[in-house]
Amino acid sequence: MKFIKSRHYLIDTDIVILTKLFDQLKKVGITDYDQLIKRLNQLDIVSFDDLLEYLSDFKCDDKVAVMGEMVLERLRMAVYDRDAVLTSSNEVGMYLTDKLANRKQEELWAIYIDNSNHIIAEKCLFRGTLDKSVAHPREIFRWALIYACAGVFVVHNHPSGKLVPSKSDLELTKLLHNASDMLHIDFLDHFIVGKGHYLSMREHQLF
Repeated sequence: MKFIKSRHYLIDTDIVILTKLFDQLKKVGITDYDQLIKRLNQLDIVSFDDLLEYLSDFKCDDKVAVMGEMVLERLRMAVYDRDAVLTSSNEVGMYLTDKLANRKQEELWAIYIDNSNHIIAEKCLFRGTLDKSVAHPREIFRWALIYACAGVFVVHNHPSGKLVPSKSDLELTKLLHNASDMLHIDFLDHFIVGKGHYLSMREHQLF
């Protein structure tokens, strides 16, 4: 009998990815911190946005670009071991801005919380262009009932960085607000995030 070997060993650990990045930097002449800072200054890179733009440019060494983007993606996915309690729109907005940073397509997430504002669960429910026929309140509140949560807020990203809500965004928010009244589950907010910024529909009194 022939067994198929697992391919999980092909997935690099964080330390392997970092090591590969440092190896690639050495090959282009960067061997210490001072040389790295000097090179960043030469390239006029002063933010992570600048860095991502450079990594996507043809001027960047291909292998450095690949490893650099992998490191940034792992950093984005990293979770600090802390008790997730959200107490203000600004705190929620920044949390979600970090969570959906650099996503290439639209995603809609629902965040479910208990009476003490602790996060019970986070679910990505839809991907792709969102409209009220696709992102239906039924799916969002189905999970709210499963988790027996006290409240829910939703967030979706605009990869373009433009935070102006579309007609579909506003219609979906109205549907969610109405559904929450019937189910007696607080619909707390609908956030739009993109390129390091966020818009809170509740703060802007859009529902």
